[in-house]
Amino acid sequence: MKPLFLSLLLAILLLSCSTTTDKINIVPETAEAVTEVAAAPENPEDSEKSLPPPAAIERPKGGEQTEEEILRTIMNSMSLEEKIGQLFILQIRYNWDGSPRRKVDEELNLFLRSFKPGGIIFFRENIVDNSQVEDLISSLQNLSRIPLFISVDEEGGLVSRLGKAPDVDVTLLPPALSIGAENDSGLAYNAGLVLGRELRAMGVNMDMAPVADVNTNPENPVIGNRAYSSDPLTAGKMVAEVIRGFHKYDIASVIKHFPGHGDTSFDTHVGTVVLPFSRDRLDKIEFIPFELGIEAGTDAIMTAHIVMSGISALPLPATLNPEIITGIIREELGFDGLIISDALNMGAISGNYSPGDSAVAGIKAGLDILLMPEDEPAAFEALLDAVHRGNISEKRIDESVYRILRTKYDRKILFPEPAGETIEEVQNDPAHQALIQTFSG
Repeated sequence: MKPLFLSLLLAILLLSCSTTTDKINIVPETAEAVTEVAAAPENPEDSEKSLPPPAAIERPKGGEQTEEEILRTIMNSMSLEEKIGQLFILQIRYNWDGSPRRKVDEELNLFLRSFKPGGIIFFRENIVDNSQVEDLISSLQNLSRIPLFISVDEEGGLVSRLGKAPDVDVTLLPPALSIGAENDSGLAYNAGLVLGRELRAMGVNMDMAPVADVNTNPENPVIGNRAYSSDPLTAGKMVAEVIRGFHKYDIASVIKHFPGHGDTSFDTHVGTVVLPFSRDRLDKIEFIPFELGIEAGTDAIMTAHIVMSGISALPLPATLNPEIITGIIREELGFDGLIISDALNMGAISGNYSPGDSAVAGIKAGLDILLMPEDEPAAFEALLDAVHRGNISEKRIDESVYRILRTKYDRKILFPEPAGETIEEVQNDPAHQALIQTFSG
């Protein structure tokens, strides 16, 4: 986030037509939804004071309502602005002065209560120790009426935001390739179980993992040992078991990077990657781990910023390509979970599209969640404007919001339950270190 965002967000506040702040009472859909309209502040400097404190949604009483009825009631209480906010997972990596952000200050308070995002992703810069992480997560959740996805890239090996923090004693799993080399479903399940248990105890509820790419290119600069295997069936089997381990502790899984980033020779963090692979090739290699991940019940699929010239005539990265997102993931693979973009501030997107254009194109293509746009307010405003102009229907927004709320409900995020054990208790479990010895021995 940039310092100028504060003024842009104040503009959003002043332009916003309504803000819902009351608790949601879960009542039958036939009942009229009650919302409270907050007037725009006369003085923008008083914006934070004039924002009423958010009130968490209430757990439904009794068991007479279905999950769909509960979720529809929540959706009926949401303004368009709240719905659009749910489509974003944002980073809060740095303070306005460039220093690492490790707590909620007044500026971040205003930013999040104005924007109302669906989730936050943590990076190494956000993490000091167990107590600080737990306090930060608690503060973030207290700012949100609808509980947040608190996500992290915790794959093990090279990509381990928590594991690389010196004063956070999470179990540092080996790289995925080491797990896959064992070709042992039980070990992969236990790896997911250990990681899921530790994340859950800390307050993290979504992991941008496991990697479902196939390691077929030894020169690949970005995947390498993050993939479980060069064999698609082995990779898929490991992916499926890690997902099952995550789900034991209600950690939302995000398999990545569809349609497959394992055979690239350039990094999409830097610029455009084009792959000419045929559909026959993809069906035999790249798609297999994703299909097995879907069978295992993955909560989400993350797209890659790769142009797939062999299966689509559209010169668009998969993240913005409706033929891939809607045509293949939704219609052909039959996946009805969340589809999340890879980070939109990566060079393959930010170097070719404006933040607003990529946000609108992504949602129109079929994305549910926009991860880390380069300019959050610009992306938000572009989506709001697209709906007002009829370029995107509110029905289309509702489809994604429903999937988001459904995932939060299913993973016990919407109505959270206590973890039941502290992070210190979990981290000191000898069984966790014994698992690491299995791989190192």
